Amino acid sequence: MGATSARPAGRPASWWREQCLELLDAGDWYGLYRTAMAWRVGGGGSFTPDAWLMDVCSALLHGRPKTALHCCDMALSTWVERPGDRAVLRFVRGLLIADHVKDPLRALEDLESALHGPNWLAERAAPELERVTAEANRSRIRKPRATPEPDTAYRDLTRSQTSAPAPSPTEPLPPDGAVPSLWDPAMSRLRQP
Repeated sequence: MGATSARPAGRPASWWREQCLELLDAGDWYGLYRTAMAWRVGGGGSFTPDAWLMDVCSALLHGRPKTALHCCDMALSTWVERPGDRAVLRFVRGLLIADHVKDPLRALEDLESALHGPNWLAERAAPELERVTAEANRSRIRKPRATPEPDTAYRDLTRSQTSAPAPSPTEPLPPDGAVPSLWDPAMSRLRQP
């Protein structure tokens, strides 16, 4: 896929989504990783969950659940600021911790935070929280396998007066907390622990 190596700038989000879906369907974790990164760096995808969801899927395709978790943490600590979008990523983070990192007790805080997100997300989060709470009650894991949600101190540091301003999105952002356009394909991969 030559598009990712040339890092085309100014492409619409729909173009990036199409490229990611093709790579996801093909199971090409590395191509998906490169495309999602190019989307974030040159296509403005770093401000909304979609490109980050593709990063998560890439890491899961590669068999690296902790890398997928790191993708969520990087988005939450640096880029994704809007509360509805953050709730979406916290939900994904909770599912990753519960089902892929296999630490249901540490997933509860993230899943609980999703209950305070957009209505569509809260409806999905409630049964997941119930399921993971039951798993946490049975879990024998005592040493944490995942850290708590990252704070935003790094974002504050990178956005200080001495640093360069954050780049602007290349096109208008979807409404805060809207269902990401790549939600269903990402959830199908996230549901395959």
